[in-house]
Amino acid sequence: MKILQIIYESIGSPFGFGGAGIRAYEIYKRLMTRHDITLLCMRYPNARDGYQEGLRHVFVGIQSKILTTSVFMYTVKAGNYVRKHGGDFDVIVENFLPSTPFFARYLTNTPVILQVQGIMERHAIRKFNPLYSVPMYGVEQFYPGLYDRFIFVSDVTMHKVTSRMNKKYPNCIVIPNGTDERFLNTQGASCSSNNRAEDNDYILFFSRIDTYTKGLDLLMRAFEEISPRYPTLGLILAGHETDPVAKLCRDLAPSVRRKVTYAGFVSGDDKARLLSGARIFVLPSRHESSPISIIEAAACGTAIVVSDIEELAFVEKHHMGVSFRCGDHKALSAALIRLLDDNPLRLSLGEAARGYAKTLLWDNIAHTYEDYLITVIESAS
Repeated sequence: MKILQIIYESIGSPFGFGGAGIRAYEIYKRLMTRHDITLLCMRYPNARDGYQEGLRHVFVGIQSKILTTSVFMYTVKAGNYVRKHGGDFDVIVENFLPSTPFFARYLTNTPVILQVQGIMERHAIRKFNPLYSVPMYGVEQFYPGLYDRFIFVSDVTMHKVTSRMNKKYPNCIVIPNGTDERFLNTQGASCSSNNRAEDNDYILFFSRIDTYTKGLDLLMRAFEEISPRYPTLGLILAGHETDPVAKLCRDLAPSVRRKVTYAGFVSGDDKARLLSGARIFVLPSRHESSPISIIEAAACGTAIVVSDIEELAFVEKHHMGVSFRCGDHKALSAALIRLLDDNPLRLSLGEAARGYAKTLLWDNIAHTYEDYLITVIESAS
């Protein structure tokens, strides 16, 4: 099977590497010995076509340091690539972003699957300049309706997208994000009878450093509020720096600012150590898709605190952690205090989290993904 994946993210890009990119690499590196896979990615300065992580990369666009220019040219050039070379592949998977509408299904006779990680809804208008946000919101509303084959990452997103379609029964499947077995083998909270406070006295945020989307302004206010209660407790931020950490911390009191550490973009064993060592993993997002970092934290046996948005309701449903009222930093403070002061509760949540994560191994997810692509090819022929 010859697969073309259209995805702007790639390892090494200065514009970031998030959940969509991690998902693609984790799935395709498990399929690459059986299939011919090409990732069509956004060009960036010094990007070179060739193999990374064992996967063939083709970069299109221009070598610009300006994100908006790069995204626009990537969208145009990727469309041209599909028009010229789409027939060379058996199936094409287009990663949906409202900023990159490729219209790939109209450019080739090869079956195209639209993969939807998540949607921003009205948050796009609240977050971005109207010059960009209004078109993005419009694309998000109508674009999925042009397609008839879908991979969704969560049931919540599938319901939101398909409920506004004219098609009653689109050809779609939910294939969730997952985790690697190495995280299950860490010594997390569920494997310890103590609170690990002496050696690992920190709360961890691990995601894109994006103040509005990830609710980092709320986390800063909540951490400053609880800090006097826990003099040795630190806060570690890890992930690609979309917004400057220095700006995020500038209004904190100096005594609190010294307790905040930015670990940068972390992967591999360093990521596993951070996730398993944290007393609490916190993700106070205003909107989300299906964060891989939550599943990885769960695999490490770390209790979780999240906002009570619909996409993150699975955390409480599976007894992996607690939620707080979205947008309310005092509610976030209360949730953190509750877990910090209740070691047995935190340990039991960590145990349940690890049990949930065991059902979401990338090996199994890759097989499901492979089977769906084969089904699409067979039905198209």
